[in-house]
Amino acid sequence: MNISLKLILFKILPTRLLSRVFGYCVCIPLPAFIMNKIIGWYSKKFNVALDEAFIPPGGFKNFDEFFTRNLKRGMRSVEPHPLTLVSPVDAVVSACGSINYGQIVQAKGILYDVASLLPGEFQSQFIGGSFVTLYLSPGDYHRIHSPVSGTIVAYQYDPGKLYTVQNWLVNILPGLFTVNERITSYIQSAFGLVAVCKVGAMNVGRISLRYAPVYTNQWCAKPSFYRFDKDKRPKISKGDELGIFHLGSTVIVVTQKPVSFVPNLEGTKVRMGQAIGYF
Repeated sequence: MNISLKLILFKILPTRLLSRVFGYCVCIPLPAFIMNKIIGWYSKKFNVALDEAFIPPGGFKNFDEFFTRNLKRGMRSVEPHPLTLVSPVDAVVSACGSINYGQIVQAKGILYDVASLLPGEFQSQFIGGSFVTLYLSPGDYHRIHSPVSGTIVAYQYDPGKLYTVQNWLVNILPGLFTVNERITSYIQSAFGLVAVCKVGAMNVGRISLRYAPVYTNQWCAKPSFYRFDKDKRPKISKGDELGIFHLGSTVIVVTQKPVSFVPNLEGTKVRMGQAIGYF
């Protein structure tokens, strides 16, 4: 199937409904012998590092438990240098750089506005800052952590489409990340505001937050914005968990202050807690 036909297919498919159904299916408890076969097949196909995973007593009860698996203690270390921006996830760096004229690079020759990605009262604060886009493959660890230390001042839920975020579509559909469903955590750090935008995709059952009872892919969802009272802002340290992808996807970190990214970062595989840049 050529790319044009694929794009048409994604535009007419009820991706939100299909993703919601898929999300329900992966939460169905299964007998241990079936789960073990599924996990074995999936781990081999997508190179899952099972030796790093914390396996609960009795094993994983459903596929969602496996996919959102935690890591054994000591499997990741967080760069302690106070000036570092660390990777919030295990992922491949799709793009990174400066936000010039309020625009972010999606792919070669394709730009989109930071205001479209982060609509609302904070959008103007990121003009002149930096961004990094991180793609999580199916075999990656799918918990999302904070790239900086600070306090969570707000979060924002933007319902939208659930197109795939595979490279073939990223490279041809302008503004893909701005039309897909997403939930953003705004963190006030020593280096200004940092937005961690968690982008949904096809078959992402939901994205949940650690610090608030919020999740994506809801029926009749509407855009929402919640600002914490100043004395009730959750404190967070670099490397603390922010949320979980229940299947999928992409994280975009946007900073108010410029970041000097490590050389030759684009296209490389990074691990959660690894230094990817310096304020």
